[in-house]
Amino acid sequence: MNIQELATISVENLPVKIPLLNNQHLGMVVQMEDRFYKANRAHTYLGNPWEESEIFPDMLKFADACGVPGARVTKKEDLRGAIGKMLETPGPYLLDVIVPHQEHVLPMIPSGGTFKDVITESHGRTKY
Repeated sequence: MNIQELATISVENLPVKIPLLNNQHLGMVVQMEDRFYKANRAHTYLGNPWEESEIFPDMLKFADACGVPGARVTKKEDLRGAIGKMLETPGPYLLDVIVPHQEHVLPMIPSGGTFKDVITESHGRTKY
């Protein structure tokens, strides 16, 4: 949700590796909508609705504008090699990993909940 960190790690030449799980949505909000609001969407899609094949916003362009190298992965079988390249690259790096918006990040603590309320079950969804 913030991109100014790309400028900071570039200027300071920090070896920060950013694996971005990019689902083209406000991911945690979608997850809450799916779990607690019967998947009723409230403008959480960030992609370009007129050009669905286009990645929007293009985080690699943001990274490039800050002088941070990066790559995009769209296939699960390419992930291991891309992570290797990211780790071998000196300095900062952004790895934009495109994932389906239906994938949920677990465990999660529901809004207003505490650690005792943690959710670990995927409700039939694939876990990574």
